[in-house]
Amino acid sequence: MPVFVIPMTIELRSVTDSNFTEWRKAVRHGFGQHVHPDDIARLRNDRAELDRLVAAVDTSSDRIVGTGGADSYSLTVPGGASVPMAGVAYMTTSVTHQRQGAFSRMMAQIHDEARERGDIVSGLWASQSHLYSRFDYGLAVNSYDWEIDPSFGAFSHSPVDPSNESAASVYFVDADEAAAMLPGIYDQMHQQTIGSVNRNEGRWRYELFDEERVRGGGSELFFAICQEAGEQTGYVAYRMHRIGDSDMGTLEVVEQVSVTDTAHATMWRFILNFDLVGKVTAVNRPSDDPLWWMLSDPRRLNRKSHDALWVRLLDIPKALEARTYNADGRLKIGLVSESQPAVAGTYVLDIDDSQASVKKTTDKPDVLMTPADLSAIYLGGMTPGPLVEAGRIDAITTGSVAKLHGMFSTDSSPWCAHYF
Repeated sequence: MPVFVIPMTIELRSVTDSNFTEWRKAVRHGFGQHVHPDDIARLRNDRAELDRLVAAVDTSSDRIVGTGGADSYSLTVPGGASVPMAGVAYMTTSVTHQRQGAFSRMMAQIHDEARERGDIVSGLWASQSHLYSRFDYGLAVNSYDWEIDPSFGAFSHSPVDPSNESAASVYFVDADEAAAMLPGIYDQMHQQTIGSVNRNEGRWRYELFDEERVRGGGSELFFAICQEAGEQTGYVAYRMHRIGDSDMGTLEVVEQVSVTDTAHATMWRFILNFDLVGKVTAVNRPSDDPLWWMLSDPRRLNRKSHDALWVRLLDIPKALEARTYNADGRLKIGLVSESQPAVAGTYVLDIDDSQASVKKTTDKPDVLMTPADLSAIYLGGMTPGPLVEAGRIDAITTGSVAKLHGMFSTDSSPWCAHYF
């Protein structure tokens, strides 16, 4: 029996208030979920930027079959500068319209519009880790999910002197107080943490939304603040999962942020001191978080590593010039790219007093890589050595890998506390 294929034309269209509900339903449908009507309004009011969203429409049915877009962020790069970033999100293609080019066309439009807006990098959290390298995204930030029985939470080392009870204190606050206090602490962390992104007022409302349908069977959020010498230097937001008063339940750390070593140690001492808790869990912890080194029995802290923020350099010279470097000198970086022929070529990186100037050259490169691999090492979270050993970076001149490592290395690993 012959198979008749009905030709379909897919057209990219803007998202407006008139089609936003259909677009949002299509986003969640792509992830196998239904969406509550109130959550559609919440996204529209507190997070979504209509002029950054795109819909792929099947013109034969006039239905949305693909979705995408970006949120506006600033990203902290090595040296402390903050650069404009397009936070790519909402990317789906209906199972009925896969492999027809809609996804690639939406990505291209999002990147083009981001450049026009002045974004010099884009970033995303990948639902599929094999998908985005073909768009020249590199894995720039790793993180850990944690699980520990708090009965094994004793410290052998701590930056806090246990005899100094005035070093820091922790106190509970209610949701309204948390909404006023947490943004200031988070902003301090953002300014000093490579790989972090900002949160505006609307996004804080979006993040702190806590009706029962979003709790996953847990309690309402609890909030606690760390204070040092009158300054708020850390916080934790957590839920309890418990059945009955005698159940040794689970304390789920939703987010924990500190801006000092004392606050970090104090908050985790507080978290691990709870009674009637058989397990503490925390997601998206920094890859170099010092808690593992503080515990008397670190093996008890089960850590599962996973990819976090993927980065693409939209404007390579501006992105490279925005960050600082740990070694001075000159290095010629060759880039090869099938998806971005215009960025292929050799870039001369001249670094003086930690600051870089970048220009293209026709000279032979010292190292050769893809834009995705350059993006991976951009924040200092990934070092060049493993990429060389994996065959992703080619050393052309002697000593070039050591020079690349010395320039791009950072004193701390990047961390993106904010999922988008």
